[in-house]
Amino acid sequence: MHRRYEVAAEAGDADAMLFLATVRARDDPEASRVWFRRSAEAGNVHAMYIVGLLLEPREADASRSWLERAAEHGHVDAMIKLGVLAQEVGKKGEARQRYARAADRGSVIAMFNLGLLLEGSDRDAARGWYEKAVDGGDVDAMFNLGRLIEGDEPDAARELWERAAAAGQPEAQERL
Repeated sequence: MHRRYEVAAEAGDADAMLFLATVRARDDPEASRVWFRRSAEAGNVHAMYIVGLLLEPREADASRSWLERAAEHGHVDAMIKLGVLAQEVGKKGEARQRYARAADRGSVIAMFNLGLLLEGSDRDAARGWYEKAVDGGDVDAMFNLGRLIEGDEPDAARELWERAAAAGQPEAQERL
């Protein structure tokens, strides 16, 4: 079966390259990296994201370039990763834009990250993003939203913590 993928990959099939990269990751990490890179260069958006992650520890600029390419093609996790990188260096405006783009595509993680990002500067916006993340089932958002509203709405906060605790969220379990 893998031989068919090898033939397709050698013929330029980016998806076959991604498959080979994935199946070889454990046994032959170097070959895996080569196939991820070839797949990314051939236009596979998920491979672009993976290459960006693989390069991050040693080549920050190249990593960012691949992540940006993946994000430009709609890869939600790349958008979030770029938001995290921006937030880590204090670029809150860029982080907000990156997260908002991913949230608009339905990412509950991005919604949660927006809530965290905005808590100190725009409590109402933070609440709105936490509520969206809660609607998406994010238990950490349940905890944070409860914490955010506990002074004004203690009963609602407790309900959120109970839901989060029931789902295994440790901070909510401690809070109760």
